[in-house]
Formats: sequence, structure tokens, C-alpha cells
Amino acid sequence: MNRYSTSAFGLGVLLFGILIVFLFFTATVETGNVGVITNFGKVTGEVLDSGWHIVGPIDHVTELSIRTITTQVDASCFSSDLQAVNITLAVQTRITKENATNIYKNYGVEYMSQASPKILDALKAETAKYEAAEIIANRDRIRSEALKAAQERLQGFVEVQDLSIVNVAFSDDYERAIEAKQVAQQRAEQAKYELQQAEVEAEKKVATAKGEAEAIQIRGDALAKNPAVIDLELINKWDGKAPDTLVTNGSGASAGSIILPISHK
Repeated sequence: MNRYSTSAFGLGVLLFGILIVFLFFTATVETGNVGVITNFGKVTGEVLDSGWHIVGPIDHVTELSIRTITTQVDASCFSSDLQAVNITLAVQTRITKENATNIYKNYGVEYMSQASPKILDALKAETAKYEAAEIIANRDRIRSEALKAAQERLQGFVEVQDLSIVNVAFSDDYERAIEAKQVAQQRAEQAKYELQQAEVEAEKKVATAKGEAEAIQIRGDALAKNPAVIDLELINKWDGKAPDTLVTNGSGASAGSIILPISHK
């Protein structure tokens, strides 16, 4: 074998060795993930960052996402007055590189199946503090308190970054009861309004009648004190035409009278 053949053979062996290393002794961890290393199923405790790595011949790398993950779950809750409340919850969680080993060791890649019930328990505990009619108005407070409780329950496990109450629904019977109550309230308000309007109209009529009665009383008093007022009103109302009748005030020679000419037809 000449020198050139020896060089070519050596280069081939080197390339083959590089290929073997690349195929069997390297691992690539995708961006946003970490790699947990196990040997024959046993967690070694070593965690790889994203990128390309050289690993041992018996190392197996399992990737776990350390991105924020949003999970939507449905929770069947009860209010303090024992009304069924169905809440749809959006949960934002993540794990860190530091706790990835323990999470994989204790819960595997389906760790959220263990975390979700604790989050839902925190929500149910907060929902049970309010009556059904109060839940909608206090949904932000329920969300905030449930988030704090979930973070405490999952400390050292999964980081609960946020909770969002997507939807709140009650049982059909309760919905019908609420609708009936609202209709009754609206009718009561309408009846109250109509009663108030009737009272206002009645007060107007009383005030008008009272005013008319007082006016009549005043005129009556004036006439009683001064009978000549009638004569004055007759003169003021005369249209200048000769009447067909004689208008007098009283009788006899001593009584006052106004004599207007009587027209002759």
C-alpha cells in the first residue's frame, strides 16, 4: 500500500468515526426546550440547554418545553349557596431549567395532568366563597385570589404565571330563575313608575281644584263685600250694542241699578 492509499484510508476512517460520533454521540435540543438526560431510564440530573451537544453512548435526551404554555380547562364549581357554576379557565404555566429534572423524574412529560387539578382546586375554593349572584361581579377578584392560591400550591413545581376566567355559566334552572327574577323586577319597577306618575297627576288635579276653589271663594267674598262689582263686570263685558233686556241690581227705588237702553226691533 503506497503512501497515497494509506492517507486515503486514514481519511476514510476519520470521516467514518466522525459520522459515528455525529449519529450516536450527539443530541440537538430545540430552541425553547431543555434536555433531560437519562441512562437506562434513570435521570442523571444533567440538563442540556437548547443547541447541539455531544453526549455519552448510553445517554438518552428527553426534551421539555420551558416556554409559557396556555392551557384551557373547564371547572365544575359550586357557589356558597350551592349553585352549580361551570367556569372555563385559561391557565398560563411554565417550568424552569432548574426544576426540569425533578419534574421529569416525578411526573414525566405529562406533568400538567398533575398540576391542573391543584389549579382547579384553588379556583373552586375561591368560587365557594361567593353566592351565585355575586360571582359575575367578583370574577376579577376570584381570578386574582385563585392565582395566588395556585402559585402557593405549586411552588417548586410548575410556575403559574396567570389565570383568566374565559366564561362563567350556570345551570339551566338557575338561568331561568334569574331571568324570571329580572322580569319580575322590571315589572315592579314599571308598576312603581306608573304609580308615581298617577300620584303626580293626582297631585296636579288636587292643586288645580284647590286653586279654582280658592279663586271662587275670593270672588264670592269680594261680591259679598261690594255688590257693585257685578255692575262693573257687566260694563266691562258690554260690547257697545243696545241690549234687549234691562239689567238691574236689586229692586225698589232705593236699590242701585244700571239702566241700559233697550233696542226696538
